[in-house]
Amino acid sequence: MSITIDGIIFSLQRQGGISVYFRELIAHLEKVHVPATLTIDAPTIQDTPPSSGTLQVVQQTSRWLERYRAARDPAGSTVLHSSYYRLPARGRQASVVTVYDFTYERFIKGPALWVHRHQKHAAIRAAQAIICISEATRDDLLEFVGVKSNQTIHVIPLGGSETYRPLDDVAASSRDLLFVGERRGYKNFRLLLEALTFLTEYRVQCIGGGPLRAEELEGISTDVQNRVSHLGFVTDEQLNGHYNRVAGLVYPSAYEGFGIPVLEAMRAGCPVVAIECKAVKEVGGPALIVASDLAPVALAEAIRRLEDATFRSATISTGLKRAAEFSWQATHERTLQVYRELGGFS
Repeated sequence: MSITIDGIIFSLQRQGGISVYFRELIAHLEKVHVPATLTIDAPTIQDTPPSSGTLQVVQQTSRWLERYRAARDPAGSTVLHSSYYRLPARGRQASVVTVYDFTYERFIKGPALWVHRHQKHAAIRAAQAIICISEATRDDLLEFVGVKSNQTIHVIPLGGSETYRPLDDVAASSRDLLFVGERRGYKNFRLLLEALTFLTEYRVQCIGGGPLRAEELEGISTDVQNRVSHLGFVTDEQLNGHYNRVAGLVYPSAYEGFGIPVLEAMRAGCPVVAIECKAVKEVGGPALIVASDLAPVALAEAIRRLEDATFRSATISTGLKRAAEFSWQATHERTLQVYRELGGFS
């Protein structure tokens, strides 16, 4: 009995939460001496784990439209776990699928939605076990796809990297804010820009999401524009430094499957200001500072709460305790149990 991890994600994204999730899982499989095969469709756009110990890495030449094709499994393993919604090539092979979110179903229209939905829903329907990374994603799964009587759903939250931690020798600025990730639509970056009109002494540093575009700043005053910057690519260690140097992370996303930056920030001792969002509240819990509504002035008022040193210190303490509830160790032990239940190994 054995496990094959379909590593298609390493050909689809240069960096990102899904890649981190599978790197951590693969490392844990090797650590606990579970025989596993990782299939890589070359060329990839990021470095991939090497063969080592009980892990065998198999490089395969990428085929035309590889991401949409059934996942090959040269090892003939008992269980296939695809990193991004691919069907097993062998119809009778037990499969596990991890469902991250339903962003496409909620916000995307046209051909991009049709293609994504066809592939994802087919992979979900073919799986014997479905892993959802949050209760919010589980609820969306039931709304958009549903499950069959012979399928099991497992809500297994993600973990937090030990890279993110408080730094004793770094002092936080009282007027710098951080915005991490994509900035489109439902991420509500525009809401933060509008809130800055009420926060005239604050600056915002953006990480991820690509360079700032002219259309993002259209209609925003020159004064606000001059207080917003993009820092480009940063390593995890550098990102941890930024979490430690700012007054707080502003994460006004209206929809998430989980909200990894929220967990990273809490682990680093960085307060988080958010709006109402089920998955984000699931992660941040009592440590979140939540704006009372979606008005820019409400977000500004929530950010202003960070100016109270006693309140900010208590928020950091609550965040550190909350973040400790999420660990990759727990994530992967529960994932291994899913494999066991499918007969992946004894």
